[in-house]
Amino acid sequence: MTWTINPTITIDGTSYVSNAIGAVSIDYGRSTVWEPTRAGYCRIQLINTANTNYPIDINDPVTIKVRNATNTADITVFTGNVTSVDNQGGLTTPTTNIAYVTVTAVAPLTQLSRTQVGQIAYPQENESERITRILNETSITKDVIDSGTYTLIARPANPNDALTLCNAYANTATGAMYETQAGAVGYANENRRNQDAILNGYYSISPSYIVASTFKSNLSQGDVINSAKIKYNGSNYVTVTSSGSTSNYGTIAATLDTDIATEADATLLANIYIGMRAYPKTSMSSVEVRIDDPDMDATTLNKMLNIYFGLPVQIAGLPATVSASTYYGFVEGWNL
Repeated sequence: MTWTINPTITIDGTSYVSNAIGAVSIDYGRSTVWEPTRAGYCRIQLINTANTNYPIDINDPVTIKVRNATNTADITVFTGNVTSVDNQGGLTTPTTNIAYVTVTAVAPLTQLSRTQVGQIAYPQENESERITRILNETSITKDVIDSGTYTLIARPANPNDALTLCNAYANTATGAMYETQAGAVGYANENRRNQDAILNGYYSISPSYIVASTFKSNLSQGDVINSAKIKYNGSNYVTVTSSGSTSNYGTIAATLDTDIATEADATLLANIYIGMRAYPKTSMSSVEVRIDDPDMDATTLNKMLNIYFGLPVQIAGLPATVSASTYYGFVEGWNL
């Protein structure tokens, strides 16, 4: 299949497709499941041959689209706002003036980091209600906010930025904040990924579409916790330990300071940590999928362009030196 990318780059309502594009790079998500979700961003390099100043300003809205595999519709791959504009001279002659314009834009999680919330007290509530309350104090467009599991203690009035608070509560509940390529922010609870895999299965990516040199697996002690101590309700603790893991690897303990209100919820969370982290698991940090591969089928190409945070994926036929024959995982982040 031959795919023509046909990008559409619109900044504050002005299309820059007619300008030669030097490069576009888009990043979303995070590197590992244990870290807070970072704000997405993109860098766009335009080539200006008109000897004019492009009217691009800070906070201008940015939308980037590409054509789908059959060239019949656009797929939005980035939505955000300009944070910086760099202009650099290129070639200048008596008849030609070429300049390079590099635009950096950020996705909506950055807006949360710049918005102060929490000026009023929050009642005791679950993490979904807390995150919804925080997002309602911002002007962000909300995606799906999954139902909550854990009851959080009341929070006194104390201003902080919305992203810090949302990430803290999401991570406490082993969920995650995420942003969509269309410019919305959502909350995925700890069950979202498994439910997606049950309903839709793991999306299969053929290793023939992947650059072989990017096959890399990792097994790390740093991912192991076999004795989880959870702080709850201000000053109380519960501890859950895996006797099998400690017998094999010794005690690898961690204390998590949470805003969980009840002992039952703290015990549930400790057991989930032990279930996920008592034993080391082989992970693949990243792979490079060649979406310009002429042999790639239309379904896979469209799936990669419509990729989303938490997408269940499987890669079969891996080299035995790297992983088991089939690797199962979830998308944490991506670069286009």
